[in-house]
Amino acid sequence: MERGEMIINLEKYKGKFKIVSLAFDEDTKTDLITNGLDVVFISKDEIRLYPDNLSLSEDRNMIDKLHKAHNYDVYELWENGRLSKYYDGSSIDNYFFVTAKCNSNCIMCPSPDYSRQQGGSTHVDHLIKIAKHIPSDASHLTITGGEPFLIGREIFRFIAFLRDKFEYTEFLFLTNGRIFAIDSYVQQFIETCPQRSLIAIPIHGSNTKIHDTITQAEASFDQTVLGIRKLLKAGVHIELRIVVSKMNVKDLNNIALLIVNQFSNVEYVSIIAMEMTGSARVNQEKVWISYREAAKAAIEASMILLKNGIDVKLYNFPLCTVKREFWTLCEKSISTSKVRYGNVCHNCKVKKSCGGVFAGTMSFEEGELCAVI
Repeated sequence: MERGEMIINLEKYKGKFKIVSLAFDEDTKTDLITNGLDVVFISKDEIRLYPDNLSLSEDRNMIDKLHKAHNYDVYELWENGRLSKYYDGSSIDNYFFVTAKCNSNCIMCPSPDYSRQQGGSTHVDHLIKIAKHIPSDASHLTITGGEPFLIGREIFRFIAFLRDKFEYTEFLFLTNGRIFAIDSYVQQFIETCPQRSLIAIPIHGSNTKIHDTITQAEASFDQTVLGIRKLLKAGVHIELRIVVSKMNVKDLNNIALLIVNQFSNVEYVSIIAMEMTGSARVNQEKVWISYREAAKAAIEASMILLKNGIDVKLYNFPLCTVKREFWTLCEKSISTSKVRYGNVCHNCKVKKSCGGVFAGTMSFEEGELCAVI
């Protein structure tokens, strides 16, 4: 699901901001209302808000558009009548965006400097309110930012709510891991996290110089490494991520050896091609490397990891940039609204299996693409 992928303007609504769930039949509507939730009910002829029993629209185009959604999808209903998607029950790409702020300032981050330094945060009570609307049988939810743990210890109240409601949901926490150098944060996380939780942490270099140059944050390497060690010791499941850029491409094998020697009990390692937006685009001369060149280095590092019993995934690499024997490592990892294919891709036999290219990266990469015939 892409946040805001479906936006509808309901001309009759002039009320307060609400989180709402969708219902297309009476049973679903009754279930949601019984649980104390605001509901937008879509019939053949009308869109109506419950329990307010307020007509929002009779516009056929709006009704038809909403009929592409599903029971229990979650939307934000704004004061001006804008209805924007937050949770899509048919997707495994749903997430809670905690804060735009980050205590690292990665030179190849797809977000701009301003959002990491000045961006806003979502109040924990608001996150919990949204979570109350999401069905307890959701298959997967991601907690992300920025650096989500920058909002402080209040985040554990939200995490505890997730643990108590979503017994079988898989959770992915995206973090730079630095906060877990502090013992009390490790302890609070293991006390509150859902049972099926995975923490994804990036390692940008095999040493302080490379890692801290990329993060542009002093001592970030030492804090990240210490955080990973403490989490692993506490039994937390970890995915390590390596984003390949010009600044670390020659260090990938050393990063792989670092993982083998110090973090061999991680769940798996993801090696990731860049998204060339935000800071990455601003710093393109320092960071850009073709996907084909990045894939070559990624495969060499992958072999080191695989030979030592550590699973590997390749994210964001078009299949034509990766040797065929390593296609099984490639994941379709780019969100639907961001993925693009070049003109040459129309004749490719493996297009349906290929994850394509980020929209923001296509201008850099299109000349590198080729059809697999």
